[in-house]
Amino acid sequence: MDALLPQTQCTRCGYPDCRAYADAIAGGEAPINQCPPGGAEGIRLLARLLGRPELPLNPAFGDEGPRRVVYIEEATCIGCTLCIQACPVDAIVGAPKRMHAVIEADCTGCELCLPVCPMDCIALEDASAGATGWAAWSPMQADAARARYAGRHARLARDAREHDERLGAMAAPAAVEAESESADDPKRAAIAAALARARVRAKARPQ
Repeated sequence: MDALLPQTQCTRCGYPDCRAYADAIAGGEAPINQCPPGGAEGIRLLARLLGRPELPLNPAFGDEGPRRVVYIEEATCIGCTLCIQACPVDAIVGAPKRMHAVIEADCTGCELCLPVCPMDCIALEDASAGATGWAAWSPMQADAARARYAGRHARLARDAREHDERLGAMAAPAAVEAESESADDPKRAAIAAALARARVRAKARPQ
């Protein structure tokens, strides 16, 4: 069922990603007409798979329209990285305080980067010559978007794990120092442990 969704990861369906919406449909928790990027053709495919009647797209979740991609106005971008963090498929590249750029071929048009930009320097342009739904987005593009989304999640999990490991390594010497003092003065050891934790947090805080 997930394969019949366009993998834009736009959250317009009311779920955090395409897979979550597919699971909700499979579990009978959501109807099949909440995906604007998939449009009428997407609804038809889901209805045929599930043996359900076709429904019109629910306008509460948006309208079917041409596929659009974003671009960043270079002169206005301040390099805040908020759009990079918001992009579910790693289609925006750049570094802090440096201009960012959109990899157009990877952009799904989810538009999640638009509301987070403090400079309002992200704009949309039509990328499908007016074609909508699955006529504007191929299964190959959907598969590639799904892979990038999964890759991003794996990267974020790895980064979080490595961050925790660094904090653990920094805290270990301080813990040993506190334990060595505990036999002589429990109160002093408690204070030392608290100070050690504060030093670890201070070192871990972004500069």
